[in-house]
Amino acid sequence: VKGTTVAVLTDGEGRYTITVPENTTLVFSFVGMQTQEVEVGGRTVINMELIAEAKRLEDVIVVAYGTTTKEKFTGAVAVVKNDKLAKEQSSNVSKSLEGKVSGLQTFSSSGQPGSGASINIRGIGSISASQSPLIVLDGMPYEGSLNSINNADIESISVLKDAAASSLYGARGSNGVIMVTTKKGKTGKPQVTIENKTGFNDRAIPPYSVVESPKDYYELIWESIRNRRMYSQGLSAVNAGIYASESLVSTLGNYNVYNVPDNQLVDPLTGRLNPNGILLYQDNWYDEALSRGLRQETTLSIRGGTEKTKYYASLNYLYDNSYTVNSNFQRLSGRINMDQEVTSWFKMGANLAVANTTSNSPNVGSTTLSSIFFTGQMIAPIYPVYRRDANGNMMYNQHTGEVLYDYGTTEGHARTFASNSNAIAQQERDIRKYTSDVFNAKAYATISFLKDFQFTTNISIDSFNDNVVAFQTPDGGDAENVGGRGTKQMTRYYVINANQLLNWTKTFNDDHHVEVLLGHETKTDNQSYLVAQREKFFIPTNPELANAAALVDATGSSAGYSLEGYFGQVRYDYKSKYLFSASYRRDASSRFHLDSRWGDFWSVGASWRAKEEGFLKEADWLNELKIKASYGTQGNDNIGNNEPYKDQYQVVNQDGEIGLSYVFRGNPDITWEKSKNLNIGFETRLFDKLTVNFDYFIKETDDMIYYKPLPPSMGLPSSQIENSMAMKNTGIEIELFYDVIKTADWSWSVDFNLTHYVNELTKLPPDRPQDGWATGNIYRKIGSGAYNWYMYKWAGVDPQTGAPQYYADEKDADGNITGTKIVNRTEDATRYDLEKSAIPDVYGGLSTTVAYKGFDLSITAAYQIGGWVFDSPYQSLMTGGDPGQNFHTDIYDRWTPNNTVSNIPRLEDSSLEINGTSDRFLTKGTHLSLKNITLGYTLPKSVLSRIGIDSLKVYAVADNVWLFSARRGFDPRQDLAGGTGYVYAAVRTISFGFNVTF
Repeated sequence: VKGTTVAVLTDGEGRYTITVPENTTLVFSFVGMQTQEVEVGGRTVINMELIAEAKRLEDVIVVAYGTTTKEKFTGAVAVVKNDKLAKEQSSNVSKSLEGKVSGLQTFSSSGQPGSGASINIRGIGSISASQSPLIVLDGMPYEGSLNSINNADIESISVLKDAAASSLYGARGSNGVIMVTTKKGKTGKPQVTIENKTGFNDRAIPPYSVVESPKDYYELIWESIRNRRMYSQGLSAVNAGIYASESLVSTLGNYNVYNVPDNQLVDPLTGRLNPNGILLYQDNWYDEALSRGLRQETTLSIRGGTEKTKYYASLNYLYDNSYTVNSNFQRLSGRINMDQEVTSWFKMGANLAVANTTSNSPNVGSTTLSSIFFTGQMIAPIYPVYRRDANGNMMYNQHTGEVLYDYGTTEGHARTFASNSNAIAQQERDIRKYTSDVFNAKAYATISFLKDFQFTTNISIDSFNDNVVAFQTPDGGDAENVGGRGTKQMTRYYVINANQLLNWTKTFNDDHHVEVLLGHETKTDNQSYLVAQREKFFIPTNPELANAAALVDATGSSAGYSLEGYFGQVRYDYKSKYLFSASYRRDASSRFHLDSRWGDFWSVGASWRAKEEGFLKEADWLNELKIKASYGTQGNDNIGNNEPYKDQYQVVNQDGEIGLSYVFRGNPDITWEKSKNLNIGFETRLFDKLTVNFDYFIKETDDMIYYKPLPPSMGLPSSQIENSMAMKNTGIEIELFYDVIKTADWSWSVDFNLTHYVNELTKLPPDRPQDGWATGNIYRKIGSGAYNWYMYKWAGVDPQTGAPQYYADEKDADGNITGTKIVNRTEDATRYDLEKSAIPDVYGGLSTTVAYKGFDLSITAAYQIGGWVFDSPYQSLMTGGDPGQNFHTDIYDRWTPNNTVSNIPRLEDSSLEINGTSDRFLTKGTHLSLKNITLGYTLPKSVLSRIGIDSLKVYAVADNVWLFSARRGFDPRQDLAGGTGYVYAAVRTISFGFNVTF
């Protein structure tokens, strides 16, 4: 009762009896739960369900080699719990982290079901070595794909960001650590949970806006042919027009989709399509290749236990069929997790998981002609998907009745774009199947002795057996001339991780609390690889190598890697008010020479819970205030080669004899990249409504890997690896959580996070100009970022001629720059450091959850502000008129004699200058992604208890709902360096589901 505490009587089944006067206000509270007030009024029965308190500093968090509470942790860690992860329907949990954690940025280069996202934590950790964080699954490093893990099995994900949090992982922790913790058993009666989600997938990102009218396309290409003869070859407008009309159809590979003669298709004087022409056919490549795909996922789990024995087990089946032909992901997985207290001083447990995943993944990357995501948007709207006769009718196989695909080489055609290919036919008939069998086993034993000591030994075994089948049909396409091409690849990857941990925990005089950890860890892995390729297949649909006559190649290899480390950590707190931590780790990696194999990594951290001070303890408006700081070092030995200190050779065939090819020039001095991390921040909660977390960080990477070019006189290899670069990330992270409404019936909360950082190079290789140098389209110099764009500067369009214009340096006789000028050719222009970075100014996420009684609605979004992305598809679509290739609809605003005020040059057939690589195609990466919308209803317990059900929730969920970016079709989330832009577009998933527990 408000103002006092009353005794209650319980019947043991959650029903309590108390006697109170009318008009009393009852206050319900419990540790870890939100306090709720209810006015009794005239009611005799009140049903109350407490809601978990959000963002409490007392929450238990999983950290390196153990757990702690947020109040006692001196480092920077973010926790994403199951309730947030379970809402999104990704078949790879890495994609579910976008926007949920400050300091964490994801890049997804493929919408293929099962594919993962690349992750950067606190900016760029490396340039030439791996930028990926270390994944730790249930306390042990995990080397496999996260798509083998059932999302419903995950209890939480902890993201360790600073040195105090991740320095204990030494040689592997410099890019941060992501700790995935799966569910365990709980004391109580067995609980069975069944969850099913059924829905569909379709394309989330629309294609670029391209010319869809055959009429418009013929007229545009006609104009480009005429302009070339006028502006580059000096023909009169009349003669150039006649030439364009006569050669138009032949230039396009003899494709005329109208019922008029080729030379009468376009009027040579007006450039307009013959009004008497009737369209015979038009195929839409995307319509033929894309359709909705079924997605279905079912999970069955059981959870329970006693005080001594706890268990969790689950089975999961997922079928994730994409929206394009022959693209899907299937997973069957199971997990058993058991903990047993054998005696008061001995405890042991095991976690066993198995999974079989199968991915049919078409070849859709980059500018591959067999990719519908490239060909579908680049091919002209005059080209058919299917073979057509002279009247435009589809043609069929006389024997099988199957429709015939057009490869651009039949019926007198010679298609000028994507000749001898058909992306849809090849996607349907070619096979790219990836099968993986995953076995993951962990076991531990813990002995408690001498009251304050605990010894734990952990061991894990991971086995990944991968089978890849890649088959190109002989019925047309890239492998037709060799009778089909098939490749089979078998890979076995086997990992053993083991550690031994000794913990001492002691409290002195109730005020001084000390925790000491000593540990030893080893890791050994081995990978074996076998691949064979054959050509000349007998049955055109059978990919087995026994079906082929010609052996092209067969090879195999094996490689190993091992790591050993010794480490220790001390944590101390005084009255849970002043907290200190220190750690040290010494690692040896087999990737380095014996003389430089061992490395030392350490961290120190401190925090002050100011709220516990007397002058703040009675401040009702301040619920928590913690100030923290840490500094430490980590390493990165994932540099892309298992023995980079050795010269490496490859055995080759030289006229039937053994030959050696020198493929890698070793460097015995090579060592790991080293990271130094400073973190200063605070955590607070105000008015029991607003939680604020703020961190300022500096992350410095030294001894960065650089591939030093060697003079040609040294022969091959043409480069050598060395540690000779350094860079720094400086930034801030802000997390806000606000309880807008929190009553018995209503709750509304808003969650927001923001990250801003600046990246700068602090050391360049000694063989490079110290004032900066270009590598491709990137310019690197001290004080600037690692991803600054370097290219020509666009100067607009010459209003007199429509020619493209670029800036160039003017120089005097001595080569000194005296100014700038404007030129029409890129070969005369100057490339500049544009001081425009691919790194965003700000990125983060925003979410909100509203609940009313049994109803709940949540919305999650991710955003980015700033950063420049090179939009290569748009560049290709803004061509001057490459025959057979399509245009972006912006081409309608091009320069013409009647439209001289334009920033789009004139059309001109095969001109390399019209869309030359310049900052014209740099596009702001600012975007807003509506990631998830979930609407659910949980039935009242009073109703469910009558039929023996603990809980039942029904819901609808939508993922990848909408993306706002600078241009339709433009997705800036693909790659920090710009990517190719022709990748598999993201998948939108809409499903309906239920979750029942009994």
